[in-house]
Amino acid sequence: MIGASRTSIAALREAVNARFDSADEAALASDGQSVLSFASLLGRERTLRQTLSDSALDTAAKNALLQRLLGDKMAQSALELIGVAVTQRWSTDADMVDALDETGQNLLLMSAEKQGRLDRVEEEVFRFGRIIDSNPDLQMALTNPAVGEDAKASITGQLLDGKADEITVRLLQSVTTELHGRPVQVAVAGLSTLAAARRGRVVAEVRSARELSDEQKRRLVEALGRLHNRDVQLNVTVDPSIVGGLEVRVGDEVIDGTLSTRIEAARRRLTH
Repeated sequence: MIGASRTSIAALREAVNARFDSADEAALASDGQSVLSFASLLGRERTLRQTLSDSALDTAAKNALLQRLLGDKMAQSALELIGVAVTQRWSTDADMVDALDETGQNLLLMSAEKQGRLDRVEEEVFRFGRIIDSNPDLQMALTNPAVGEDAKASITGQLLDGKADEITVRLLQSVTTELHGRPVQVAVAGLSTLAAARRGRVVAEVRSARELSDEQKRRLVEALGRLHNRDVQLNVTVDPSIVGGLEVRVGDEVIDGTLSTRIEAARRRLTH
């Protein structure tokens, strides 16, 4: 996000984090589901989305509209967080929807944290991401706009049935049905990053031509931890196509030390 949206999402995150100490796990989970449902509605209803993100409409009018729409449908605590979102200034209405999606996801992750289940949820989200990365047919099914939201939720639910925490299932069903134009693997990776951030860590996605030893992983975690001044969650994918070396991605930052990239760069220099 850029411009006004960057400031606005920071304010919304502050309001969400303030809920952690004041709410129990059940309230956090309920609020998270409510916010995600409303974000889904905004994704479908363009006029409503544009009205609530219009900076020319005053705060009182927006809150009155929310009260008419949602006052008897969700807890006041969830409505207040949505109110914080819609009264901020956003660079685009899509940024507001993305921020509400993140809010709902964070509330569910906070619920898992309160129950001591955050480690499990983070690991299950990561494993689901690896399943998607290795299955082009699944990527196509979950990205295809002709496949309805209910069908996508059913696909995700069937894959996780009996194998994942209830909160993991809710989170992944939300992410895989509300892609907002993103590849499904990118959307799931974003959720994985959010879960890691909730634990005070950053996620480093590593591609290696061969399996790394425990010692190599330890040194890499230490080096990245010093670089980012945070604990690091290392997610390693073995990809023989890169020939040798490593590609490390932390957020938008990419360190490409793969042999295949160096070979391609040398080839281009020789042909020019």
